[in-house]
Amino acid sequence: MINLKHAVGKSLTLMAVLVLCGCTFSVPQFDAAVNFAKTITARESSAEEGAPAVWLASVGERGAPLNPYTASGLIVFANTDGDAIAFDGWTVRSVFGFGLSTPISISGKDGLRNFAGSLGTYATTCDPWVLEGLVWAQSCGNGDGVIELNEAGNIERIILSLGKERGNVTLRVAK
Repeated sequence: MINLKHAVGKSLTLMAVLVLCGCTFSVPQFDAAVNFAKTITARESSAEEGAPAVWLASVGERGAPLNPYTASGLIVFANTDGDAIAFDGWTVRSVFGFGLSTPISISGKDGLRNFAGSLGTYATTCDPWVLEGLVWAQSCGNGDGVIELNEAGNIERIILSLGKERGNVTLRVAK
């Protein structure tokens, strides 16, 4: 049963990556995020009977536990129920499942950011990310984004606004 869960999770990861457009990344905390995800997934695969690495995610009012995977320069948080969130180190790039009738795709970082999904396509403007202590913050026309780091520089929580109708995407490390 565990192999089936891993196969489904990897299939979801591949699906998320294939739907995403090609993006290049050169962000300082992305390396920390990838290293952190690799550490978590390595701990998961080497644990004899330990619980797998888990992040708690919510999209709007619907939540789910997700496991992190790295694929094609992204961290894809996914579970066997079909919920998945792709993150590039700065921005959530896509959201699958969570009761959505169609996936949400997000492109752009600073300046213009485009959202496409079941509620149609819209664009918003976003200011550059600003570091304040251990928190990266970004102000956007549809709501703010936050990336919280721990003392080691690893990402602990991610919040991205999808707009008033869709709510926020929130990811945080389960403790």
